[in-house]
Amino acid sequence: MIWEYAVKGILIGLIFGVPAGAIGALTIQRTLEKGFIAGFLTGAGSSAADLLYSAVGIFGIAMISDFLTAHQNVFQIVGGVFIAVLGISILCKKERPSGVQDTKGNLVFCFLSAFGTAVMNPATILSFMVAFAAFEISGNVSAPEGAGLVLGILAGTLGWWLALSGIVALFRERITDRIYKWLNRILGGFMMIFGMVMMIRSAWSWIIQR
Repeated sequence: MIWEYAVKGILIGLIFGVPAGAIGALTIQRTLEKGFIAGFLTGAGSSAADLLYSAVGIFGIAMISDFLTAHQNVFQIVGGVFIAVLGISILCKKERPSGVQDTKGNLVFCFLSAFGTAVMNPATILSFMVAFAAFEISGNVSAPEGAGLVLGILAGTLGWWLALSGIVALFRERITDRIYKWLNRILGGFMMIFGMVMMIRSAWSWIIQR
């Protein structure tokens, strides 16, 4: 039944889409700086990458999967550099910008930058394969069932980002400039370290494999 796969997809999205890591930190920071929409679109960019990788996993697109797996270290090095640069840029922010921040260009950048960061981690395919095995989902699913599963995963992950950005937005006005500065240091520092670790680990793995 299609609805059963959709429910499983939602559960997978909720369980495996917990807003942690670099995208979670970025979503919190952008919600604080620019508001709910910017924060949610940042998370939505990650959900779009999850949609892509879950589709590759469930429909068994071997050529794409093999290419991404074969070059995952290179992708992760690039992704690590990008995350570290974003972290450094957040560290350099000293005051909360004034005025209207949610311009069309800013919102598009929020989405695309998060999508680019998330899609640079092909290991996501492996996490979805683990999730499919945990929910006893085999590769013998029909196209409608697969579509229901993938869309359910999208809905589940979007639910996480909606909740996270909504909760942060509720407390946004209560955060003083001093607290904002410290949060930027914490979130930016976390992203910088996360990106550097990701880059070094992937570079080392790439060197060993060669």
